[in-house]
Amino acid sequence: MKLSTWVQFTWNLEALPKTVPPIDARYTVEAASPEDRQLLSAAISRSLSMEPAWSDDLSARVKLADELIDVAFPAGEVVFVAVKHGARIIAAAAIRDSGDQVSNLPVGVCVLNEYRCRGLGTYLLYDSLRRLRDRGLKEARLVTRKGLPADRYLYPKFGGLRTVLVGAPA
Repeated sequence: MKLSTWVQFTWNLEALPKTVPPIDARYTVEAASPEDRQLLSAAISRSLSMEPAWSDDLSARVKLADELIDVAFPAGEVVFVAVKHGARIIAAAAIRDSGDQVSNLPVGVCVLNEYRCRGLGTYLLYDSLRRLRDRGLKEARLVTRKGLPADRYLYPKFGGLRTVLVGAPA
């Protein structure tokens, strides 16, 4: 049986930079509403499915996202932050403010393929970390697959410390 290699990123939220990364004025960032549930699900699953490194765990990751959207989101246990281009959700992240979570960003930062490399992931990561800090957390964590572009280029930003995990994340 092949064991997946995972990585966990940890951020010291007290050291989060004060300078907000730029974002193009065409895009809006806001907390998603319950009416956005279908758009969130479509954007997150499409973003994950376009990343080959998720292929082994894609169904489990999409199932996690859908459970968060269908159960935890309406119960107020998770907040979804969405980047919109007009009415279309083009990027999203889920945040949990409970400090005892293995991952405070349980689906990571998801950006549709055609909108990548525009600073949206950087902005969304910063905004999600800022929201967690504003909710009183001193530290945030995220677990993702080793080798993803986000593992190499996005999550190290803002002081993200990387720890390699072997096997399924807890």
